[in-house]
Amino acid sequence: MSKTQLAECPHCGSDEGYYTKTQVSGSVRYHGGFDRSERENGDMYEHLSHKSGKVAYCSACDKRLFKLY
Repeated sequence: MSKTQLAECPHCGSDEGYYTKTQVSGSVRYHGGFDRSERENGDMYEHLSHKSGKVAYCSACDKRLFKLY
């Protein structure tokens, strides 16, 4: 099956969509103020390593749906 052929999960009938699993590794820097306020942290996750999964799973029932290309 490919993702373009599916309108719903063939296992449970849900039309919520799908998710993929991604492995993330590395460290982040969290910036805070001396008054305990949060500072600008928009780039917090930019330096992490991401390894995207190759399989899509149903968001509702977690069953395997298809391989990503």
